[in-house]
Amino acid sequence: MVTMLIAALAVTSAAIANIERTDDQTLAEIQARDLAQHISDMGSRDPETLTRAANLIKGTRPNIMSVRVWKLTQGDFVEQAAANGSAPASPIPEDTKSVLRGGGPGPTHVSNQSLYRAFAITFEKGRASGAVEIVQRFDSIWAVAFRYLKSVIWMSLIVIALIMLGTYYLFRQMQLTTKLETERGILRDRVRDATIELEKRNQQLQETNLELWRTNRRMNELGRLAAAGQTAAHFAHEVGTPLNLISGHVQLLKSDLDRDPHDAEARIRTISAQIERIERIVRRMLDKTRFETELAPLDLNSMLRKLCDAMAPALDKRNIRLVETFADNLPLMAGSSDRLQQLFLNLINNSLDAMPDGGEIQVRTSSEGKVGKVQRVAVDFIDTGFGMTPEVMSHIFDPLYTTKDRGHGTGLGLVIVSQIVSEHGGRVEVESELGKGTRFRLTFAAIPNDVPAVVEEPELELGVGR
Repeated sequence: MVTMLIAALAVTSAAIANIERTDDQTLAEIQARDLAQHISDMGSRDPETLTRAANLIKGTRPNIMSVRVWKLTQGDFVEQAAANGSAPASPIPEDTKSVLRGGGPGPTHVSNQSLYRAFAITFEKGRASGAVEIVQRFDSIWAVAFRYLKSVIWMSLIVIALIMLGTYYLFRQMQLTTKLETERGILRDRVRDATIELEKRNQQLQETNLELWRTNRRMNELGRLAAAGQTAAHFAHEVGTPLNLISGHVQLLKSDLDRDPHDAEARIRTISAQIERIERIVRRMLDKTRFETELAPLDLNSMLRKLCDAMAPALDKRNIRLVETFADNLPLMAGSSDRLQQLFLNLINNSLDAMPDGGEIQVRTSSEGKVGKVQRVAVDFIDTGFGMTPEVMSHIFDPLYTTKDRGHGTGLGLVIVSQIVSEHGGRVEVESELGKGTRFRLTFAAIPNDVPAVVEEPELELGVGR
């Protein structure tokens, strides 16, 4: 054991000595470059000033044998100054001279295993004017390693003695250790069980908090929707009465103008038609405040085809390409044709607003796997519009929240979408990335194949408000 430890220490000491030598070489090169830079920046280059600078470098480390300043004269290097006590100068190798004349950094040259020479070029007015040489002495790697080894051997013997003594006491305490490990195992099992129980309680607490948050959010949404519904009903009630009076007066005016020119009669017909249109809108708003959804078997593919055909002229006018991908043999679902048309129209209108300069809308249907015993059908609306940030996506289903300009959005379009999806027991998912478009995915429960049903044929009403 001692032999193996000493051998390992010897190899490690040799490696440390080699690293130490490499560090000393690097330090010599850095000092040569710093001295050359200092001389290049000096205004005066008299021998006395250069000798003082060289002495400062030589005094930093004891293994520096000489520091010498060479001057470049007529293409050759002549000694200009040297640190006190420097070893006799040796000629600079020709290959080093060639590099130094060219203004390069100057290579290092190892003359033998114990000496290392580092060169750095000096400049005067941007031109090479000489060089700095630092000669450093190295001890042999094994001499350095032996110095480390002598100081470590006694420490190694002490460590081995302590290890043997500790091993002796370890075997004496074997029974106590075994008992202690057993008790630790029991304690570890109890801690694990307690941790598992605590994790379960934490999970239950998180689920409860999440449900409370969802309930609070639903309550806030219902409050906003109730306020919006009351406002709409109040508006319809207040506007409906004067509209009826206006209609009656227009009828009286028409009977008085039977003998007047045709232009006045045509104008009155136009006014009557517009008033009737306003009355229909008001009536529709009143109906929405007390809407009850009636579900019937519905073919989604058929409804979407008719909707896409009806919207095609408007999309072409806006330079928007419509791509339809409908799944074959798509199962029927229980739904309201009118409500689903309103839902899909709101999504398409949102896509139109997000693509003022044109783009592409993809409408896809697919059949998903069963969730429990119920198969589901999915509808995807994908556009290439502006997209949304995560902050905007977190509020798109909040009532009265809108990012559109004032007068162009009410903040109720996607709230109605969410409400209609909930009425049909479905789920809505949104994926969006700013600048890359948005994807709405709607999933509904399909009617089992063994249930006979009469399919409801949808009738399109494209005048439904957003």
